Amino acid sequence: MRCVPLLFLGGVVASCNAAPPPPVTTGQARTASQLLAGKVAGPPVSCISDFRAYDMRWLDADTVAFKAPGNRVYVNHFEGGCDNYDGRYALVTRQVGTAQLCRGDIAGLVDTTSHYRAGSCTFGDFIPYTGPSRY
Repeated sequence: MRCVPLLFLGGVVASCNAAPPPPVTTGQARTASQLLAGKVAGPPVSCISDFRAYDMRWLDADTVAFKAPGNRVYVNHFEGGCDNYDGRYALVTRQVGTAQLCRGDIAGLVDTTSHYRAGSCTFGDFIPYTGPSRY
């Protein structure tokens, strides 16, 4: 009779644990190492203006990188993670009155087929990585 409450308590405790984030795939790790090879991190900045949305790459479930002119890459770790990311959603941002992407801006995760909004992500500081220019 004593083991039933212990099993119940164990089930309650186990249900309180959050699921771990998706693991970094080999392809994501390769993308990160290729993007950042030979580059050095600079001090974080709050906003970026010379980003191109089509040059964004997911590095893991909580991190994206933007390629910028001059062999620069900005890496952003989302504040609080990026709920529901699993690689099949598009990250949609809206800039109103500015062409900058800033810390605190919120991006939606949207299913590109059904246009269903699956979650959101809040940008943190942007870490610039710079390296020698390639010719």
